[in-house]
Amino acid sequence: MKPWIILVPTLLAACGQPPPATLAPTSLTTAAERGEAVGPPAWFTGRTTVAMLFSPEGARTFGGATVAFEPGARTAWHVHPAGQTLVVTAGSGWLQAEGEPRRDLRPGDVVWTPPGVRHWHGATAATAMTHIALQGALDGAVVDWQAQVTDAEYLGTP
Repeated sequence: MKPWIILVPTLLAACGQPPPATLAPTSLTTAAERGEAVGPPAWFTGRTTVAMLFSPEGARTFGGATVAFEPGARTAWHVHPAGQTLVVTAGSGWLQAEGEPRRDLRPGDVVWTPPGVRHWHGATAATAMTHIALQGALDGAVVDWQAQVTDAEYLGTP
């Protein structure tokens, strides 16, 4: 018997992982299976498209979605009870946490918003933006939607 055949299950057991024979199979969902939807007006201003990637399930404690914002589109103010990570994949956008200045977003930028921080994000007034949003669930909740962002807040004018 080859020594690695014994070593791999032993190492996995030592790390608290079950041996390979008992691991759940991987899963695959296609974009066509998941589909996409227009962002609801209660949560977004302007046209957005939301494509759910995955939801919290089993050992995976977070969900993810791709959100595409047309120019001028943005979220309402909201809070994530377990925080949120954004990965900007295309275009340019803006992000603002309550009490902070509005910040620019570009492809490749990664944003971490801690739990409970009220914020909004979206495309700039002239350019579309797409990001992947990853957020955990706390007591089954991933987001608390609040008031719409006013045009003055969005444009950074008093």
